[in-house]
Amino acid sequence: MNHCFALLALVGLVPAVAPPAVAQDASFGCKVLLCAAASNPSWSGIPYCVPVMQELFRRLARGGSWPSCSEGHASNPGYEPYEPCPSGLTPVAGSAGSETPPSPNGELCADLSKPERTCSGSDGGCTTTYPTTPRQHRKEPYYVDISSANGVQRFYFSLQGY
Repeated sequence: MNHCFALLALVGLVPAVAPPAVAQDASFGCKVLLCAAASNPSWSGIPYCVPVMQELFRRLARGGSWPSCSEGHASNPGYEPYEPCPSGLTPVAGSAGSETPPSPNGELCADLSKPERTCSGSDGGCTTTYPTTPRQHRKEPYYVDISSANGVQRFYFSLQGY
C-alpha cells in the first residue's frame, strides 16, 4: 500500500507527505492505474508515466489485458467509436434518415423531435424518418472506468501506433 501512496504523490494525486517508499516498487498495474487517473496534468505530462502508459498500450495492442492493482479497480476495457451527439440529438444506427431505434454506438445523430412520414403507392406503405447527421469519430475510442473514493472516472485512450 505504501508504494501506491508514493506513486500517487509522484503523479500529484496526494500531497508529498506520503510514507517513504519508492514509486518504482509499485506493481505495473498500480502504476498504470495511478497514471491513468492523473488529470492535471494528464499522464502524458508526467515524465514518469509516459513509459508506463506506452508499455500498457503496446501490451493491449498485442492482445494483452488491462493489468490489475490490488489497491484500486478499473473495469475491463470498453470501446466507444464516436463522440456524443450534440444536445437534443440521439445516436442511431442505420442509413441516413431511416426508422431505427436509438443505439449508443450508432454512427448517426438523429433529431427524434422532427419525424417525417413518407407514404408511397396505393398499398399504404408509410415510413417515418428523422433528420440525421454523421457522428464524429473519437480520437481515443477505448476506455476503462477507474473507481476511486471520488467516484468513477472514465479514462479514454487509443492504441493507434502501438
